[in-house]
Amino acid sequence: MRARMSFRLLAVATAALLSLPTSAATAPKSVILIIGDGMGVAHFTAARFLAGSNARFTKMPVTGLVMTHSADSIVPDSASAATAMATGVKTNNKMVGVDPSGRKLLTVLEAAEKSGRATGLVTTTNFWDATPAAFAAHAASRRDTAALIPQILSSGAEIVAGGGADKLGVAPLPSLEALAREYKYAPIRTAAELESVRAQRMLAVFPTEAREVDSKLVGLPVLAAWAIERLARDPDGFFLLLEHEGPDGSSHGSATPELEASLLSLNETINVALDFAAKNRDVLVLVTGDHETGGLQIHPEKPGAPLELRWSNVGHTGEFVPLFAQGPGAESFTGLLDNTDIGKKLLRFMR
Repeated sequence: MRARMSFRLLAVATAALLSLPTSAATAPKSVILIIGDGMGVAHFTAARFLAGSNARFTKMPVTGLVMTHSADSIVPDSASAATAMATGVKTNNKMVGVDPSGRKLLTVLEAAEKSGRATGLVTTTNFWDATPAAFAAHAASRRDTAALIPQILSSGAEIVAGGGADKLGVAPLPSLEALAREYKYAPIRTAAELESVRAQRMLAVFPTEAREVDSKLVGLPVLAAWAIERLARDPDGFFLLLEHEGPDGSSHGSATPELEASLLSLNETINVALDFAAKNRDVLVLVTGDHETGGLQIHPEKPGAPLELRWSNVGHTGEFVPLFAQGPGAESFTGLLDNTDIGKKLLRFMR
């Protein structure tokens, strides 16, 4: 009888412990969130076959599946999906950093800034595009560029990097130099300036390429290493968003060569983050997609032929996307998750 009672007490105690919030001992000091825009299960599968043994994301110890629907549609867009991951709240398609009623929501980046951490937003598309904007701005429309740019640059983020150089300075958008002066950033236009510029706050802007693949001047893996090295100087830790838009842009255009190049670039970016995390055990690395694009399919290969990829459409779909996690707190991302679960957990870690 005593043995049975002891066992029951142990079971109750264990359940209670498991239900407690993540303790300081298991919470990450820093978070690197890597988003392959438009990447569903088939995209990550293709990346695995293209990268072979170098696809180290397949060895990350925690995996999960993420539901991506928005508040008003089974099929999300990047704005609603990123808002869910940034705030833990569902919103309508096209809305960033606000709930369906338009109420501003606290984002993971804003929470990290309030906690004293350094923060960064890095993407291969315009730096004010939907995914980075959802972490640092609040607007009813992802197209409201005039509202998004000032908010992103007023968010406190020490590093903002991405495309858009070809659009800045063309009415009605101000030039890079004007933005840098107004919001107190050091402007960067070239790969050489990435290494030569010494400043606390840096705004690196390059031309946006077709399909939003890597800039010809500098790819996402290089930008990732650059951003991590600088943000890691903050003793309080950091939050960094790394987004590759190429998979989404390529899938919208059924462009196989661009997709394959983007998948390999994303894989290198993940490896940059994992290399850093291997030397810094207080870093949580998360890899996921925001939604699936193109209904990508991997078809039977002909003997000796390369990987054969086909699309069933040129838009978004509502399927689950994979998630891979490593580091303190990673265990909370296992199983079937809603995309809002990512935001809720990250907000808890960054406070």
